[in-house]
Amino acid sequence: MDLDDLHLAVVIAREGSLSAASQVTGFSQPTLSKAVARLERATRVRLFERVARGMRPTELGRAFLARAQQIDLAAADLHAQMRDLRQARAGELHFGVGLGLPDRWVNRVIRALVDEGICVHLSGGMPDALLPRVSLGEMAFCLSGLSDAPGGNLAWEPLRADPIQPLAPIGHELAHCSSAPSWAQLAEARWVVPGPGTSTHAEFVRNFNAHARLPRQLLISHSSQRELALASTLEALVVVASSRLQDLTVRERFVAVSPPGGWPSTRQVALVWREAGYLSPAAERAMVLLRETVRAF
Repeated sequence: MDLDDLHLAVVIAREGSLSAASQVTGFSQPTLSKAVARLERATRVRLFERVARGMRPTELGRAFLARAQQIDLAAADLHAQMRDLRQARAGELHFGVGLGLPDRWVNRVIRALVDEGICVHLSGGMPDALLPRVSLGEMAFCLSGLSDAPGGNLAWEPLRADPIQPLAPIGHELAHCSSAPSWAQLAEARWVVPGPGTSTHAEFVRNFNAHARLPRQLLISHSSQRELALASTLEALVVVASSRLQDLTVRERFVAVSPPGGWPSTRQVALVWREAGYLSPAAERAMVLLRETVRAF
């Protein structure tokens, strides 16, 4: 059984079709079909069935692919570890940083890594985009805001509390209330919120379900990085991490608003990595620097 064939089968299952897997891997569809055929001959099991829009694993195929994915990740880890030992250099590092985390945390760490000769590949995004990439081994780890442990094959290390805080543009009527706005008032307001799949969106829904109906006027922002600008344009409320309030430009343009008793939030800034995955010396160094920096500021 060939490791390359295992990898291609894992990609086909993840992408759902030969055409999509072909775009990801660069191999032709006939080549991918032959890889599946070799695996089916070796296992004497039908691994995939064709459906209207592609291919999906059979019941036995799902069991096979669950273990194949573990082997594929382990093989990638072994290759990376041998590469690092062979080259005996700082190497390359792929990691992610959640959108909305302060630049002051990230910039000093990136500067230190680059000064040490590490080639950094940095990705940004919401947790719903970053965590699957860490889980699949596409990046070594990520630093992100989370309200709960990620689960699956991921481990996490919370570094500091960074609760969500609703903000109102400086000219918004709720920004100048003499008392805390009620949940009913907040439900009547217009909001800009992150999309489903993020801890912030889940917390937003949970808080309103516990106290009032969900606001009707919602703009859902999917990793657009324009949430604050949109809130200003729409004269809408927006939810951000409390750490953003340390940015002078945010404090000049927005006012924190919270209902009586405050806005319940369990969000924390955390490092997330594959629990059994290989962490290169560059990744371990970056994680040490991020721990020191996030906890210090």
